[in-house]
Amino acid sequence: MKRINCFIPLSPDPEQTAETLKELRACEAVNTIYLLSTDPEAQPIDGTTLLSVTGLNASATFRTIARCSDTDFTLLYTRHTTLRLGYFALERMMRIADDSGAGLLYADAYHQTDGRLVQAPVIDYQTGSLRDDFNFGSLLLFRAEALREAASRMTSDFRHAGLYDLRLKLSQKAQLLHINEYLYTDVESDTRRSGEKMFDYVDPKNREVQIEMEEACTEHLKAIGGYLAPRFEPIAFDAGDFPCEASVIIPVRNRARTITDAIGSVLKQQTRFKFNLIIIDNHSTDGTTEVIDRFANDERVIHLIPERNDLGIGGCWNLGVHHPRCGKFAVQLDSDDLYASERTLQTLVDAFYQQNCGMVVGTYQMTDFELNPIAPGIIDHREWTPENGRNNALRINGLGAPRAFYTPLLRQVKVPNTSYGEDYALGLNISRRYQIGRVYEVVYLCRRWEGNSDAALSIEKSNANNLYKDRIRTWELQARIALNKKPARMTPLEINSNRINQLIDSQLTEWETARRNYRALESVRVKELMLGNCPVKVQFNPARIVSSAAKVDARSLKERPCFLCAGNRPAEQQGLADGDYTWLVNPFPIFPRHLTIPDNRHTPQLIGGRVGDLLRLTREADEFVLFYNGPRCGASAPDHAHFQAGNKGFLPLGEAIRSCRQEPLLTHGSARLSLVTEYICPLFLIEAREADEARVLFDTLYRAFDQPAGEPEPMLNLVAWYEAGGWHLCIFPRTRHRPSCYQAEGDANILLSPASVDLGGVFITPLEKDFEKIEAGDLQQILAEVCPNREQIDAIINRLNRQQS
Repeated sequence: MKRINCFIPLSPDPEQTAETLKELRACEAVNTIYLLSTDPEAQPIDGTTLLSVTGLNASATFRTIARCSDTDFTLLYTRHTTLRLGYFALERMMRIADDSGAGLLYADAYHQTDGRLVQAPVIDYQTGSLRDDFNFGSLLLFRAEALREAASRMTSDFRHAGLYDLRLKLSQKAQLLHINEYLYTDVESDTRRSGEKMFDYVDPKNREVQIEMEEACTEHLKAIGGYLAPRFEPIAFDAGDFPCEASVIIPVRNRARTITDAIGSVLKQQTRFKFNLIIIDNHSTDGTTEVIDRFANDERVIHLIPERNDLGIGGCWNLGVHHPRCGKFAVQLDSDDLYASERTLQTLVDAFYQQNCGMVVGTYQMTDFELNPIAPGIIDHREWTPENGRNNALRINGLGAPRAFYTPLLRQVKVPNTSYGEDYALGLNISRRYQIGRVYEVVYLCRRWEGNSDAALSIEKSNANNLYKDRIRTWELQARIALNKKPARMTPLEINSNRINQLIDSQLTEWETARRNYRALESVRVKELMLGNCPVKVQFNPARIVSSAAKVDARSLKERPCFLCAGNRPAEQQGLADGDYTWLVNPFPIFPRHLTIPDNRHTPQLIGGRVGDLLRLTREADEFVLFYNGPRCGASAPDHAHFQAGNKGFLPLGEAIRSCRQEPLLTHGSARLSLVTEYICPLFLIEAREADEARVLFDTLYRAFDQPAGEPEPMLNLVAWYEAGGWHLCIFPRTRHRPSCYQAEGDANILLSPASVDLGGVFITPLEKDFEKIEAGDLQQILAEVCPNREQIDAIINRLNRQQS
């Protein structure tokens, strides 16, 4: 019968602890009672065992509890106040535990408040119950075996997030079961109203706690497949034709006291663009309608009264956003609140373009009705980071205010027709694919007064709200897990860096050859050298012997099957279809994330007529640099048209040319062609914000290049990337396929065949002997042999000038 070990905090009030002990000892199933204390001078109470702990929520505390859990069940009471058990309460909990096999059981309770008992029901746990403040009540019964197993997987040493980490790990393998019966009574010490409690998680004094909670949640999401890496789809902001740049949306019902202030704060906005105000008056009966009508003479004010009578706040938003006069960006303002300054609207719209995001969230100041600041003051949601914000959003209960949306995206997603949590649901959905931008200056005043809808909620209403948000999280988590499980072979829809990275992650999980070679890449040797003022790297990469030593003469190409054709690829190699091309993981990598993008047809490797394709692919994959190796400039498959890609930041090229001198040569529209000098070799640079303008400049330069006799096109290499709203295309003219050292005998031999990556500043040596001996002078000699000298560059420029005259 002795099936339960109990763990309770030692109360500063001995009488409180004594009463709780009396309750526990009355149950015949109780075996050992442990007292948890952070006071090193605390003394045990007769019949108990004292455990000295660093903190009641520390990871170390729960490892200690797990070690002491040598009975069937472990009971944890989390309050210092007196616990009173219901009649046969523990027996009931054990019975349900035996019947259900649950790993954790918790129940409804009575709270003793001001001498009376108040029902305090809790809600069911579900997959999306990831809030660290999820209310289990104060009495938790663990199946000891499940507790020990979960504790064994606790690898972090948290001070505050130990219990949160434990229950997340427990939920991965066991059921967390709500017994909707009132089984105990405790004393409720937090008597604040709901509107006062709701901001605890963003209170600056809790920041250390929140950091730990985020870490625990992120670890959990990775374990269950719900984590999303910081890769986002770009937005061009060019969809649709809008009558103005922005619309402020105010849904309102019965806010005659506050709507005038809200409207006034919008109409005072100073912007560089045209905006309007769409008010959805949801059948007000207190005079709000008449107040709004006072602004009818201002053409910016659009007053809508829905024909429907079943709209919540979200439904009103849908009505406003789908109105033909809605602007490109839809910006929130609650009918209780005000914009903090005349710059709020401009600041929020600027953030879309600056941060390339689908949604922007600002910072607000809490005030009373008279706009005097009140606690907790400024709510800036600093817990949000661009890298992990969308994962941490599953842990917290809100994202902040004001909220602004890219209208085409909002029209596509649509707002849930509710009056609670609709904004949170949007934030989770949008963040699944797009970045959410943040503004950390105060742009909004949030009034707290007796008329707020969440000022003083009943426990039943709070539970209903929390249950709905947990459901939102559950649905979103299911969608993210499914997204991460999508097969690598995707439909030819819009391609972006996120999809490409999913392809890579999937292939490195399923394709042993690729996984082995990428793992080997982690241990390749690299040394750094200086060529003039430019730093370069030399990489010893044995796997690249396949490419460096590839035979590319006509006879060899004819005799071997083309490894880029779909029918000849390994069965494990899956691809991402993209129009005439397919994205493939390169199984012999140079970059940590290396791709090959072949044409779907077996057609020769020629850049003529394809630079537009290169620019399109570069725009899609804006986390990558793309490159092209001419048929006799490093291409190991000159018989099959293809590009390659690798992650940004790997090549020194981009950083190096910023400090190099550039000689302007030609412009077309906003695009510019320059000669870059002082780099390790001569190159031409095209910078453009429009792909067509870049293509025109490239074609012009291409015609000025010399085409050697017998060659199918001018010899060149290309490296391209998209950054800060524009393209950067580096064109390297070539004069020779391979340097003399490639064919040399004895000590003079260096097996290095320059291609785009080498010209970008990372020289690949597949043989260790070459890596050991190669020096800056060797690299300069190699480049001098395969790249044009200044006289040859001037000849290209002269031909270019003649074309323009």
